[in-house]
Amino acid sequence: MINLNEIKESLINREIKAIGKHKYFSVLVPIVETEEGLSFLFEVRASKLRTQPGDICFPGGNIEAGETALECALRETKEEIGIELSESNILGQFDTMYGFSGYSLFTHVATIGKDEITKLSINEEEVEEVFTVPIQFFIDNPAKNYDLDVVSKTEDFPYEETGISPDYKWRVGKNVLPFYRYEDKKIWGVTARIVDWFVKELL
Repeated sequence: MINLNEIKESLINREIKAIGKHKYFSVLVPIVETEEGLSFLFEVRASKLRTQPGDICFPGGNIEAGETALECALRETKEEIGIELSESNILGQFDTMYGFSGYSLFTHVATIGKDEITKLSINEEEVEEVFTVPIQFFIDNPAKNYDLDVVSKTEDFPYEETGISPDYKWRVGKNVLPFYRYEDKKIWGVTARIVDWFVKELL
């Protein structure tokens, strides 16, 4: 029979994580100096990718076992655009995004110097192109925000078996989708949420 000491030992020796299915991602928010002033560096995802082809994003991806969120962001940056940065490039950790679909996205802001930007080498399997947008553009042109309801599909829920009323008011989530248009580029979704929050919180 299970006892309290066994439960205590299990709690002490286990990694703390999210309850249920959950994914962890990390991105780098690169800032470079351009003729137009400090600018964000963005990627366009390769058209051959299975998920979100053609979307605009920051370098990043899944956090692998044994690595920190920062290590993930630096590794992905090297893999995607060939730039190897160190922690000395990091300006700081920014806020974390918690997605309604069960993920956490960590963000780190870094500077890419003039010497480092010359070493840029695009991994064409993942990245179509890179481009920069002056941070001032986002300050001067606030995002258009679209609030979308996230609702549960409850048609197959066993109301009678569980004793829950069919009139039960299920909680409705919100998915805020900011949108920016810069020249021919359309920046939206997760990436736009990071930019929008960055501008509102820091500038």
